[in-house]
Parts: sequence; structure tokens; C-alpha cells
Amino acid sequence: MYKFGLNLKRLLLVAGDFIAFQGALACTLVLRYGSLQPATWSLHELPFVIVTIGWIIGLYVSGLYDLTRAKNTLIHFRTFLESMLVNLLIAVAFFYLVPVFGIEPRTNLFLFFAISLFLIYAWRLAFNRFITRGLFRTRLCYVGPAEDATAFRNLIAQNTLGFQLVAIIATTPYASRDADGIIWTDHIESLPEFIVTQRIDAVVLGHHVDEIETLREALYRALYTSVALIDRRDIEELLTGRVPVASVDKAWFLRNLKESEKAWFEAVKRGTDILLAIPFGLLTIALTPIIAILMLTTSEGGLFFRQKRVGKNGKLFEIVKFRTMNHPGGRSDAELHGAQFAVKDDARVTPIGRFLRVTRIDELPQVWNVLKGDMSFIGPRPERPEFVAQLTERMPYYALRHLTRPGLTGWAQVKFAYASTLDDNLVKLQYDLYYVKHRSLLLDFTILLKTIDTILRRKGT
Repeated sequence: MYKFGLNLKRLLLVAGDFIAFQGALACTLVLRYGSLQPATWSLHELPFVIVTIGWIIGLYVSGLYDLTRAKNTLIHFRTFLESMLVNLLIAVAFFYLVPVFGIEPRTNLFLFFAISLFLIYAWRLAFNRFITRGLFRTRLCYVGPAEDATAFRNLIAQNTLGFQLVAIIATTPYASRDADGIIWTDHIESLPEFIVTQRIDAVVLGHHVDEIETLREALYRALYTSVALIDRRDIEELLTGRVPVASVDKAWFLRNLKESEKAWFEAVKRGTDILLAIPFGLLTIALTPIIAILMLTTSEGGLFFRQKRVGKNGKLFEIVKFRTMNHPGGRSDAELHGAQFAVKDDARVTPIGRFLRVTRIDELPQVWNVLKGDMSFIGPRPERPEFVAQLTERMPYYALRHLTRPGLTGWAQVKFAYASTLDDNLVKLQYDLYYVKHRSLLLDFTILLKTIDTILRRKGT
């Protein structure tokens, strides 16, 4: 039920945007021509529908269909405004580079943009205020340790997906609490009656069913209700986009990482990688002389940077990138004292190297790694063996990110800030495991679009 509600909300948001864009077109034509004539509408309808679809894709790329970010904040408005300005530039290019519709809507396009800006944002203010939290509200009852219940309550309080924590059934001792109107109790056996009286839609389990006999019996009796049973980790995955590895065990991985079911996906993805590698390889060849001149005249060192990385199934391979740091005499003095995590605004990065990083041009030579089969365009970023040893010692499940080919970009890169410490990399691991578990053509396409947004907004490092 809760997933159906989320999908319906997203569909409603897209439909509302589309209707608002069409309303903006109608208002534009009325303001320009005094009335809405069928002939005028027919002339403008098709090109502006194409523009509308393109603009909706632009909003998606900017993350404006991510319901976890649907909040009426200054950051949300800034993201919306920036996305719409980019959309305007795309529309201008569309009308003047594809002149097949018989119109050159200079005034109309800018009027359409201004009205759309007002209508779409007004619709989204209303959507964020009344629909994200109100429509299809899912009433939750949490069953688990009291200390974990507090953390879960804080997580739910920050969400914008319509979850409402109604009650907590604690399985460990706790002080008397009724914060935020949430009911606290320790009577597990009364769970079936509790579901009915409190109109609970879903029970979130902080325990395995087999751990507590009383819980198992109560859940068995609850089968006669329509309540959904949800693992606490599944809710956290949904809200954060990462796997909470601190609370999972080997049994969880055995249940969720079904590699035999991913064989077809890996085969299709490999074919797609080869097809994409050809044009990107030609682009790399074309840019290499220009980059060589800029780099070799402004800093010391060679053109390329090579480094050992850990690939699929733990196999070592050599990654190839355009050099972005000073290497006097061709030597990597950037790490005289041993391997170091790269950090944001790293002082070792050259001015040309900083530009190459922001635009991700420094990654282009890895097309060769893609052709060889060492890498994919999308997947967990390959890590150095020195750091893999440290991270595996801290987190035994780290090696599971090597179940798939590493990529030039990945879920962790578009969802998490730059990982410059060991702890940061452990958080990044949670995003990598989310990708390994959920990887699909749709998720890869989402990552590709978000990577484009990252480059356009100069979020690279």
C-alpha cells in the first residue's frame, strides 16, 4: 500500500506539472492574441508539448521528482529556478536548431516561461504542503528495541513521503514517553487489537520474527487484518537511498543479493557499454591533443595517470585518467607519505586538473577500461587496494560491492558528498550496496541523468 501511494504521488506530481505547462501555453496565447483560437492552438500545440516533455525531464534530472526532497525551502526554490533557466535555454535551442514547425516564438516562449514559472511553483508549493504528507498517509507501528525506536522516530519525522509513526511497541525497558503524540507500550501480545483500534496500516519490525516468540504469535494473529509487515531496514532504504549495513547480517545479503537474477541485466549492460564506448572513445581522441597542450604547459608530469584499482570479483586492474595533480619529474609526489584519500578542494590539484575534474573530462580515458571489460559506465567507483584492505577490516561486507563491474559514475557519486575519510567511505558503501541490490536499466538511466545534473551544476571535485 505504501509503495502504491508513493508511485501515485509521483504520477500526480508529473501530471500536475504537465497540466500547468499546458495551462501556461493557453494563457500565453490568450495574452498575445486576445483569445484562444483553434488554429493558433493547433500551430503551437505540438512544439510546446515537446518542450513540455523536455522540461519535465529537466526537472527530473534536477531531482525535483524526488519526494524525499519535496519541501518548501529556499534550497528547493533555488533548484527549481536553476532547472527552469536551463530548460529555457534548451527550448531556445530547440526552436532555432529544429525550425520545422513554422514558428519562431520569441515573445511567446519567454511569456510561456514566465507564466510556467509561476504556475508550476504555485502547484508545487501546494503539492509539498498538502499532498506529500497528507495524501495516502501510512500509519506505522514500530516494534523493536526502545533505543532503536527513538532513532527510527527521528528518521520518520524528517520524511516527506506521508509516513506517520503512530505507536511504538518497545521490546526493551524504557522510561515513560508520549513525545509527539506517539503511543509507547510494551504489550506485544495486544498488537492485533492495537492494529484495529489505532488504524495501523503497516507494522515496522526491528526484530526478526523468530527472535521473540510473543511477537511471532501476535503477528500470526494479525494475519486476519490487512496490515503490511515491513522490515525496518526497508523503510530506511526507501527514505535514504542506501543500505543500513550496520543493522544487516549475512542472512540479509543472502536474501537480497540474488546474482543469478541479474545475469540478463549484466549482459545487456555490457553490450550497451561497448556501444557507448565507441563515440566516447572518439571524443577522447579528439580532446587529447588540446588537453596535452594545456596540461604540459602549465604543470609538471605526464599526460596520463595510472593507478591500481579493485574491480569485479576483487580482480586488480590499472585505471587510466588524465592527470589532474602536479607530478614533478613524472613522480607522484602527491603521496610521498603513502596512499591518501583525495579530498574536496585538494591543494594537490592543478588549475587545469580542477576543470577536468569538475567536468569529469579527466575520466574519459577510462573508456579504454570499459572496452577491456574492467569497468562499466555506471557502477560503484573502483577503489584502491590499500583502502579496500582498511575498509574490509572495518566492514566485512565491503567486498560485496565488487559483485558488479565498477563504473565511471555511480549511485554513491550522485547521492553523497566527496568521500575523503575512512568513515565517509563506509557511508558511501551503503549507497554502493543499494546499487548492487537494486541495479537495473532504470536505475542506471537515473544515475546517468543525475550525473549530467552534477556536471552542469559544477558539483564535481
